[in-house]
Amino acid sequence: MVMRSRLLLIFALILAASLLAAWNQPVVLSPHAEMVAKAVNFDRQVLAIMQEESGGGEIHRMSGYDANDFQVIVDGVYLSVPNDKTDVVLESLKKRLAPIKYMAFVIEMNANTRTDKIGVLKGTDQLEILRIMHTDGDQYDISNQDVIDRLTEWGKTAPFEVIGADNDWVEIEFKTLPQDLKAFAEEVYDFCPDAVDQGPGSTADLARDIQKTKRLFLWWD
Repeated sequence: MVMRSRLLLIFALILAASLLAAWNQPVVLSPHAEMVAKAVNFDRQVLAIMQEESGGGEIHRMSGYDANDFQVIVDGVYLSVPNDKTDVVLESLKKRLAPIKYMAFVIEMNANTRTDKIGVLKGTDQLEILRIMHTDGDQYDISNQDVIDRLTEWGKTAPFEVIGADNDWVEIEFKTLPQDLKAFAEEVYDFCPDAVDQGPGSTADLARDIQKTKRLFLWWD
């Protein structure tokens, strides 16, 4: 019995030492990733996590938009993932990056190539994502500030996370659903008709979709 206890103790010590050694291993990035990390002033560990979660995907500088809808380079990064793995990779990145104050979100969806792009920004302000992507609905005279103001108002009673955004769309995931989904769906329709007309087809169906998925996709086509 004593011998067995000693063996178990030795095994535990060896395991602990192995884990500690693995934890203390230096972050290894490709020369390109090193260059990107320095250019955007990101913690190198962030890029290592991105590579790990994507299976070694190449990381690039991220683009946002200015007030004239021209693309501009921003202090962010992105990588491409197969669209059937987007949700899994995004969720893993969010969980691992949030504690060190970085945000992950989808910046592009491409059904033709079956590839999506996931971007990462430094910070914790979800609405900063909309500012950098300059999300708006110009076709409906809805400015970037209008989008930010409306989502800010919704977030007061129904907290959410921005899980995707580009210059003409944004997707949010509710932590707490709006209390009156029927009335909320009507408000969504007034603000973003395409979310209904080019989506579920009715505000009743939109309310059911939100109830089921806890997500809302807004776009102005």
